[in-house]
Amino acid sequence: MKILDTAPKSAVKTTKNISRSLFAMALVSAAIFSSCQKEGEQAAPVLAGADHTIAATNPGTGQTASFTCDSTYGTVTLDASGVYNVANFFQGVQGTTGNPPHVAHSTYYYSLADNDGGCDGYDLIFNGTANADIRVPSGYTLQYTASTSFANVTASTVGTTVTVFGYNRILTGPPSGNTTINTAHPGWYNYDVVNHIVYPVAEWGVEVTLIVTTDAGVKYKVQLQDVYSNGTPNNTVQANNYPFFKFRYKRLN
Repeated sequence: MKILDTAPKSAVKTTKNISRSLFAMALVSAAIFSSCQKEGEQAAPVLAGADHTIAATNPGTGQTASFTCDSTYGTVTLDASGVYNVANFFQGVQGTTGNPPHVAHSTYYYSLADNDGGCDGYDLIFNGTANADIRVPSGYTLQYTASTSFANVTASTVGTTVTVFGYNRILTGPPSGNTTINTAHPGWYNYDVVNHIVYPVAEWGVEVTLIVTTDAGVKYKVQLQDVYSNGTPNNTVQANNYPFFKFRYKRLN
């Protein structure tokens, strides 16, 4: 998987040139918080859109639903094991012209409770370089585990606490023996700083799962899987079809 070193710049989002430094993060976030808040969720910022519709996306088992939160694109599918599978999660402005034709928000918000973008409270925050740094709201706990597979993570699983979950290792070429979790800087992808290539550890058979505990004690397991639309870069050099996230999650209690 590949992240280009140039990105669209606009009043909505300025993505850092990823080739300059993986450590440089675009943390600009103009969030206006609403007074409506669900149990265990952070109050939601007002997202740019037509009418700020507040509606949850709740597909039935085996069904796929599109997101209903304003400025939010992608789908979520509920499988028979109760796992929600998100594809092409994007918040911003979609277009048909320009290079790239989309303009992404500087920060994405996702509600694990609503199975939708964070129009009515949120549990996940996507920002930083290419929006690939995962954080949780104040009062939450974010942990990861690499010793238990996603399928076997339960409410009693104990993980290692982190404040942000982004890059795992800095590489100077494709992964070669460095596909394990870096305990000094654990994350969900490895980054090739020479060729500007991102390799999600899940694609290399490495199981790493996030455990999100809300301020109300609700627990979810989350696994990040990709950052490109349809899980594939649109060019072998400087692909620009990001950030469109693929991830899966399930409530644990």
